[in-house]
Amino acid sequence: MTMQTVPKRIFDRSLKLARAPLDVALGVTGSSESSAKRALDRIEGSVRSATGTLFRDEELAREGRQVSFAANQRERAARLQDEAQLREQEAARSVEEAAEKTAEAEAEARRKAAEKRRKAEQRQRERESRAAKSATERKQKAAKTTAKAKKANAKRDKVAQLEKIEAKEESIETKEAAVRAQREAERLKDAASTAKQARKNGETSGS
Repeated sequence: MTMQTVPKRIFDRSLKLARAPLDVALGVTGSSESSAKRALDRIEGSVRSATGTLFRDEELAREGRQVSFAANQRERAARLQDEAQLREQEAARSVEEAAEKTAEAEAEARRKAAEKRRKAEQRQRERESRAAKSATERKQKAAKTTAKAKKANAKRDKVAQLEKIEAKEESIETKEAAVRAQREAERLKDAASTAKQARKNGETSGS
């Protein structure tokens, strides 16, 4: 029995009728280029190759090999495409992870810079506070020293003034004592002169 005894047209039609429902279903589900579609193509290629070999129809066997080869090539292309998409997704994830790490590093750098500025500002405020406190203490100490010096000077001036007044009063008292002594001397002198004159007058009267 050869393939010529079975019309090739009927064989092709039978294959198409056999896979038509499956092709329709795959087309409806959007899987016309899916692995299931390629599996159907490989099955068809195997059937054609086997039938061609069985009936010694080299053309049919060649068609089967071509269909299987095309299905295998599409499978390989799909696999390579899937691998490329996977690598692309992995690269995208790597880029995303790198971007996240970069963003985190930048955020951490900004946080550290802000913390460093805050500490520097705090140290500056503390230095200014200490400087202001020292300046205030120096001013207070200088004011106390000045007030103490003024008080001492005022006390010294007061003592000097009192001493001057006392010296003046003592000088006046000395002068007054001298005047009294002079008056007393003059009185005694006058009294002596009077007494002498009286003696003279008495002696004259006795003669």
